Amino acid sequence: MKKIFLMLVAALMVGTATVNAQIWGGQLILRGGFAANNFKGDNTRGIDMLPGYNFSLDFNKNFYKGAYWNTGVMFGTRGFDVNHSDAKFRAHNFNIPLTVGYKYNLTDNLAVDGRFGAFFGVDMAGKIDDGNGDDVKIGDIEDYKRCDGGLIIGMGVWYKRINIDYTFKRGFGEVWEDGPAGAVNHMIRLGYAF
Repeated sequence: MKKIFLMLVAALMVGTATVNAQIWGGQLILRGGFAANNFKGDNTRGIDMLPGYNFSLDFNKNFYKGAYWNTGVMFGTRGFDVNHSDAKFRAHNFNIPLTVGYKYNLTDNLAVDGRFGAFFGVDMAGKIDDGNGDDVKIGDIEDYKRCDGGLIIGMGVWYKRINIDYTFKRGFGEVWEDGPAGAVNHMIRLGYAF
């Protein structure tokens, strides 16, 4: 029942966004793919990359020739793997990016683009697995900070309406007091523009 409800909500969001994109004269892009998550900065010694996912529904609006602004919603992960153990931290989050970019047409069917800006994110669920079978949900972690924000940079190659995209996100928030700070996400995604 829960999966059916989530599929209906997703269909409603895509339908509503498509209608709004047509009214506002923009372009709607559905993207999804692989993410490599880690933290860099304070208190990050001994942690490694943890694979994850990222899906987004983006809205691009041209404002001058190839220049555009972009916003949307992203669902993905952030986290890390502890060196030499089975301990892992993974949070599933919701992000809102706001970027400015430029799309350059190489031919009638082939284009490249780049964008940069900022994002705001909120962790919705997740856990720490200590490697011994004991899990602690993020809501039970003392002083856990669900919100993060930072910089986002992306670049992609377009063939007609199909897009291969690389996006880098760098957050600046601490996860918990004296915990790791500076979430780093590398995302490789496939997209389609409506």
